[in-house]
Amino acid sequence: MAQSVITKIIDGNTSVFHVFFEGDGSGDLIDEVLIDPATSFDQPMEAKPGLTLEKLHYDLVGFNAKLEFDYLTGDTPAWALSGGTGTKMDFCKFSGIRDRSNKLDGTGKLKITTAGLGAGDFGSLVIQVRKN
Repeated sequence: MAQSVITKIIDGNTSVFHVFFEGDGSGDLIDEVLIDPATSFDQPMEAKPGLTLEKLHYDLVGFNAKLEFDYLTGDTPAWALSGGTGTKMDFCKFSGIRDRSNKLDGTGKLKITTAGLGAGDFGSLVIQVRKN
């Protein structure tokens, strides 16, 4: 599996995470959990939809990715990340990208799937989420 290191920077009603990826030659990340409401915060949340993506800063070198919220019958897409285009996104202008998964089947986890992550490829994300 490709390497990912996730560091919580701020924990509160608005929380910030730093994620660094580096391909180790084992292939793409598939549904890699970046934020799990039940385990990623000092005060665990219920394992159900409860996060809103507010800001995203990213740069991916050599691969693309997509962010999704975990939903048992088909993940809820959040955002596409294009490689080689360091980008800052501020979704607060329209209240953020809320996890729209069904409360009965959604787990609230924010996941990433990569496309083309190979040995030597790397990237980083800074993700700001709001607890609903």
